[in-house]
Amino acid sequence: MKIVSMVLIIVASVGFNMGLVDIRFEELRYLLDKIVVDEKAGQTFGIVAKYELIKQRILYGEENIKSFELEAKVAALTSSGQAEKLQENKQQKFYLIPIRIMLNGIRFVLGKEPIKPKEENQILKVLEIGYFWERNKKYPEAIKIYDQVMENPGLTPEIKSAVMAHKAFCHSMLSEYSVAKDIYERIINVYPETEAGILSWKLLDFIESMEEERTSVKAQKDLSDFEKAKQFYMLMDYRNAIRYFSIFFQKNPSSRLEWEARYFKGRAHEEMGETQEATTEYYRVMRNDKSRVWAKQANRRMIMLGEFYEHKQQMAEEARKQLAKYQDQAFMDRLEQFADLVEESSLRKELLGSKSQKEITAYAVDDSLLKLINKIGSLDLTGEKEKKKHRELEKMKRELMAKGSLPKGEIKELERLTALKGNPYRRPTAIKRIIDENSSQLRYLYNKRLRTGNKLSGRMEVEIRIAAAGNVKSAKVLRSDIGDGSFEKSITHRILTWRFRPVPDSLGELKVNYPFEFYEENSY
Repeated sequence: MKIVSMVLIIVASVGFNMGLVDIRFEELRYLLDKIVVDEKAGQTFGIVAKYELIKQRILYGEENIKSFELEAKVAALTSSGQAEKLQENKQQKFYLIPIRIMLNGIRFVLGKEPIKPKEENQILKVLEIGYFWERNKKYPEAIKIYDQVMENPGLTPEIKSAVMAHKAFCHSMLSEYSVAKDIYERIINVYPETEAGILSWKLLDFIESMEEERTSVKAQKDLSDFEKAKQFYMLMDYRNAIRYFSIFFQKNPSSRLEWEARYFKGRAHEEMGETQEATTEYYRVMRNDKSRVWAKQANRRMIMLGEFYEHKQQMAEEARKQLAKYQDQAFMDRLEQFADLVEESSLRKELLGSKSQKEITAYAVDDSLLKLINKIGSLDLTGEKEKKKHRELEKMKRELMAKGSLPKGEIKELERLTALKGNPYRRPTAIKRIIDENSSQLRYLYNKRLRTGNKLSGRMEVEIRIAAAGNVKSAKVLRSDIGDGSFEKSITHRILTWRFRPVPDSLGELKVNYPFEFYEENSY
């Protein structure tokens, strides 16, 4: 009997230890996946790089090889190394259940959150589907996924703010600028301490600068439909670009500018993720452009689509053969180094395969992975969902007040902050306008410091507390990589002299975290 008992104890111990090892590996895989998603979300590299690419096109033109090279680099860096696997191990290890219950029981006693890799990993994988659609310019599909992810109440502020930034970027690429601006402002107001919260000031600035340029184009009555369409394309207003190119074709059925116009109409479709419409225009240009100027550009785009977005090697090879005839080897050589970095991920194969576009969208939205997310209302900044959520929050607040669960002081502070951030003089756009008006003062201080022989550059994040009267109550450096305390002090002292527009005293002060950048070539 003793021998049997010892054998059972040994077997149980070995089984427990083997199960413990399996659980630890499962948790490790989950934590590594989470780190990857956190890193992608926090850096939001793709958003900044793509906006910078648009700026470069404005400065140097669509035909510049450097623009293609930068685009290829961004596409490679944001798409390679994504060998994700959505396939879960179907084999259920039931013997792990009691071990996991025991471990989570120990965590509960110690006051720690239980780790549920399987459930939480599903959310990370769903988020990666959103990143996938965004990378491949399928913006409506990406937005649907981001809305689903935002319904999960367990996300960290870093992930939430980053997902919102990605969603805003998608709206901006669909020419829905007011929605994008609203989301960037929401990030600044709700998540000011996060990386995305700081970054959103810059993204908001970009959207606003494009908007000002578009307003200027709309006001110019002497521009032809062709010129207007091309300007709208350069300024990221792809819907209006397509519209004015269509008007141009109707009015000028046999213009000498037809193939240039068709190329740019294709580009506008491509940037909005309408690949089929884009390739139709490119093929038409490639067949009919006798000058070969725009035919060459269309072939270049076919290589970009084939290599970096659609992963259709036949499309890319056909374009290469044609470009070889045009003696465009330099272009192909410069792109080759980045094409080698791009891998077709298992996620792409899983999502695309042989499915139609309609089936793909249905998969992305209705996949069983999403069933794990607790639906409490999505981030809809302009529609009925937001109004409904607001009504529900008001109802909950009244119920908590009636029960005495919500202190009146907290309610009053919440109402103050809500009213303050809704005031037109305290919206991020209004705050940034004043900062821009005073930026020349900081530029002067920076250039003055450079003239003393000090070589300095970098980024400084400053907390600015703005009183209701509009004066700056305090300004302090939160983070800086400049490494010059004296210069940083001169900057905060100058900020203290700034004046913002006053608001009613009852609204109180507003705290703003703002990023300032100082570089010798482009001071501030």
